Amino acid sequence: MAAAFDALLADFNTKYDNYKNRIGSKGDYLLAKAALMDALNTLADYVNGVALGNPDIIILAGYEPTKGSASDVPAPLQAQGVTITRGTPGTLTTDCTPVAYADSYGVILVADNPLPDNVTMNGLGQMQVVDEGGIIPPPAIADPAAGAAIPQIKVLVDLNKNRRKTFINLQIGTTYYVYYWSMNAGGVSPLSEVVSKKVLEG
Repeated sequence: MAAAFDALLADFNTKYDNYKNRIGSKGDYLLAKAALMDALNTLADYVNGVALGNPDIIILAGYEPTKGSASDVPAPLQAQGVTITRGTPGTLTTDCTPVAYADSYGVILVADNPLPDNVTMNGLGQMQVVDEGGIIPPPAIADPAAGAAIPQIKVLVDLNKNRRKTFINLQIGTTYYVYYWSMNAGGVSPLSEVVSKKVLEG
């Protein structure tokens, strides 16, 4: 099976080079491409449905896995250069200097009060702790004049992989403290030094 795939790949490369150098026809190149794509689609079903990405099964089938489960990548170091900027009222955006070997970043944002027990997950992939019996805040802060209760977020844990994070529905007048960490297959870094900023009205 591997030999057949290698032959299709070699044929595609030859036909593509010939077409690119104007010594072969576009039709031959497209036929070679279609044959190679058909083979790749067949292999994709095998890897996804049978091998499930297991490198041992892929090797037994006569192929070479592109990435195994083990990784020699060192764990990332502590994040540095953490910054916080104010956006629209009730919004803070955080960032840090890129960390060598990191493939994802997490953030804990904590208000200046002890952690309560009400923990929920919001639609931005962030675990949050709120007052008021665990009420989940609306997409935008309600108008206090309308009589709607506005829960105060005490903790947000951002679980997205991006380095740059945006936090919404924060309490105006509250100071928030930010801790970064970075992760990869080799491990998780220590928390960064804390950085803080007060949310202002605008």
